[in-house]
Amino acid sequence: MFNRLKSYIFQNRSRLDLHTSLIPNPSFVELDDIHVQGVTFKEGENDRILLFRVAVQADVAIKGRSKYDYEDDMVNPWFSIAFSGTLRGGLKDVTITSIEDYSREKFSKEDALTKYLVPYIYSKDLDAHAERFLKKYCPKSLEVPMRLPIDEVLDAMQLSVHFAPLQDGTFGRTYFNNATVEIYNEEHEVVSADIKEGTILVNPDAFFMRNIGSARNTVIHECVHWDKHYKFFELQKLINPKLSNISCAVVEKYDKAPDALSEELSWMEWQANALAPKILIPAKTGRAKFIEIYTSLSKSMPDTPNAELVEYTVKQFAEFFDVSEVAAKIRAIELGFDQAAGVLNYIDGKKCPPFSFTKGTLKKDQTFVIDWTNAILAPLLAPDLTEDVKEGRFLHVNGMMVINDPKYISVQNERAELTEYALAHADECCLVFNRTTRLSDKYDDSFYRICFLCRDVDSKSFVEANYNRKEGQNEDVQKRAREMAAIKEEAARISDILAKAPSSFKDTLNYHMDRREFTNEKLEERSLISSRTIQDYRNKNDARPTLQSVLALCIGLNLQPYLSYDLIRKAGYDINIPNDDYLVYRYLIDHHHMENIHMWNEKLRDAGVSQLLPSNRNQYL
Repeated sequence: MFNRLKSYIFQNRSRLDLHTSLIPNPSFVELDDIHVQGVTFKEGENDRILLFRVAVQADVAIKGRSKYDYEDDMVNPWFSIAFSGTLRGGLKDVTITSIEDYSREKFSKEDALTKYLVPYIYSKDLDAHAERFLKKYCPKSLEVPMRLPIDEVLDAMQLSVHFAPLQDGTFGRTYFNNATVEIYNEEHEVVSADIKEGTILVNPDAFFMRNIGSARNTVIHECVHWDKHYKFFELQKLINPKLSNISCAVVEKYDKAPDALSEELSWMEWQANALAPKILIPAKTGRAKFIEIYTSLSKSMPDTPNAELVEYTVKQFAEFFDVSEVAAKIRAIELGFDQAAGVLNYIDGKKCPPFSFTKGTLKKDQTFVIDWTNAILAPLLAPDLTEDVKEGRFLHVNGMMVINDPKYISVQNERAELTEYALAHADECCLVFNRTTRLSDKYDDSFYRICFLCRDVDSKSFVEANYNRKEGQNEDVQKRAREMAAIKEEAARISDILAKAPSSFKDTLNYHMDRREFTNEKLEERSLISSRTIQDYRNKNDARPTLQSVLALCIGLNLQPYLSYDLIRKAGYDINIPNDDYLVYRYLIDHHHMENIHMWNEKLRDAGVSQLLPSNRNQYL
């Protein structure tokens, strides 16, 4: 670097800004020292080529005539020195490819590497990276939907796979040095074997995410490490030649290690976790296959509820691509088929019935389904929900917090189940919860996993659900639950009133007036019927008011619709028969029973009903 930069400065001395106020026109320029201030890395044209750019501050001695005498001074320009090298079994064939005046470049994620030589990969680019992987190792899988031929991928990558008795919790291990290890032979016996760099060991007892994944997912996970993180492995060998492999395990919590590698390891695991299912089910062909399966099932089973169709689709989708059903479900949701979130849900080891909801209801990391523990904790941690649960407006049924109403919940053999209507309209009656599954604030850990170097890690995973009234349809669902609870309370109140009401018109009118504490004079003011006539209605068994007078009494008392219809029937009228005026009367009773007689008369005039309330004629027939 020193020699090349020395030549560069000498050749460009007239162009470079190497003067000072003391020496404005130097006649002598020479490089004295250099200081490396930073290094950035990029991928080369193949997996083994490394490109890096070094930012250098130079100490350049200058001499020249000043205002007073011949003087010495020093300037400190910055330069960028670009290198290429081969990173395989050490850093070799290092070449300086160019030297330029330093300029602060805007960071470009394209092919960029961290200081540990880990590529920058972001969530929105995952499918593009998966497609790039398949173009290199199995391009035909991008043309038509197919079960990924993993043996062909391994051959193209020059990797080999063996099953091995890895420690509990470790599901895969990739070797980037030759080593002697224990593996299973064809008779499933443990034998010692010499393996080469590029060997993947798979634990048959602890496949990738156990029940979520499979051996195929584990192998592709390790292939991603080899493809994306080979340079990281090579760098670690330079730093610590004793390291021979990288192991992957299921962990519950990952504490930062003092060696400062923890975030890089977390990021590498996130990359392998996120890319493996996208490689096994590419976006374009996966989406096409899901639509094909769903369309075929819809035609062959036209009367099947949509939720069941989606469940059958996910199962066939998993079978076709040879992945677990849960992995297929997660991938289907990623591909835009959000109804897959309503199928293959398990709570406390029991399968929940499939359900449907309006598209777009669930955002990322949101769910309707929570376990019993979260169902208990959520109301305690969310004041907005506490009262509703305490008052019994919501019940935890089929793994969801559902409005407690017969429209949504049926009880058979003392067991609560969601109704068919509720299963088809989960967003109408079920609360949405934010599902927390990440163990890092920086990385989007859809699965809880960590990559570690030759260390033993073992734990279990967990899911935490948090309630937010502002999320999803929660505010509407809570409002609906409260309204339905109020309706049930009102229905019980009306039923009680009707049960206590006497059988005759006279006695029922007296009952309502006593219940409302109305005097004859007060009802006269509110119904426009004279107090003498009201007194006759209350005392005479043979009194038969006109229909208009009965309607005036109903609005004067502001009777609830059921109570109004009851009083009208007891007065000897049936307003359910076809009649234009009766239609208007029913509308006023059903929708405006809390108004007053003047407002009713105004609406009657607007509707073209000539007979106002009460009757303009004698109030008796």
